[in-house]
Amino acid sequence: MKLPRRKFEIIQEHAIRDLPYECCGLLVGRKMVDHRGNIDNIVHEIAPCRNTLFYGRENGFEISYSEYLEVEREARSLGLDIIGSYHSHINSTAVPSKSDVDFASAGHSMLIISLHGGVPREVTSWLRRDAGGFHQEQIKVLA
Repeated sequence: MKLPRRKFEIIQEHAIRDLPYECCGLLVGRKMVDHRGNIDNIVHEIAPCRNTLFYGRENGFEISYSEYLEVEREARSLGLDIIGSYHSHINSTAVPSKSDVDFASAGHSMLIISLHGGVPREVTSWLRRDAGGFHQEQIKVLA
């Protein structure tokens, strides 16, 4: 995954601002597939979203269907797609949970920022495979 430095900073700011709850948002850009079928998601824009989970926002997130559709519509008007999502984990590792795995579709990048004591400690990204499950992908922050 590649994303501009300022977008990366905005994600971190969002995570801190939404404490003590998990933040969430969508990644908008282009999916690049090489001749071997390897996917590299290129982020052009981020869309911070409201965590609409009714109960347990400290340990989970939910993006409303209407907000997802609104971001998707705007992305397509720019010739882009929703290529992933981001969210925070509070005082835990930046590894996908069971509900994270259920949220993502094939080719979806999931960026997770782990905060400990209100401070960003670890950021990882996970790419959903066609057969299910995730594998960790490299994050390249662009100048």
